[in-house]
Amino acid sequence: MIVTSKGLYATALLPVLLLTACGDDESPAPPPAPATPKAAPATSTAPQPSPTPTPASLDDAADGRNLDACRDGTCEVVVKRGDELRFDKKFDTGPLLVLSAGERFSITNTTTGFTSSISGGGNIQTGGIRIDLGESKGDRTALTISPRS
Repeated sequence: MIVTSKGLYATALLPVLLLTACGDDESPAPPPAPATPKAAPATSTAPQPSPTPTPASLDDAADGRNLDACRDGTCEVVVKRGDELRFDKKFDTGPLLVLSAGERFSITNTTTGFTSSISGGGNIQTGGIRIDLGESKGDRTALTISPRS
């Protein structure tokens, strides 16, 4: 067998050509995307409700029957039918007349005619005032009055 110089080159290049030809046809993988910074965890920006006041009791209401203590929008009083609660003008609430106290509590705003009744606890909000019902017995109800938030 006679080998020429051309044959040597062809024989030497054959494995390189075969390896190149046997490679896969897939394109090279794209470089990895740069890491994105992680977002801070979401936090709530909604206002939190104000805590519900402790219900006043008939015996321990801080202002007792002194209804004038409510003018500044903050008081604990014991009311009965016919009592009238008055507030500073900044609370945008006209005089509130107690229609009934005890098992069922009802008030009416003598300026606007707004009337509300509740039984068994809870609260009434009118204008800038919040009224939380406390203990009720007979014809009396203890109230905690605070500015509405």
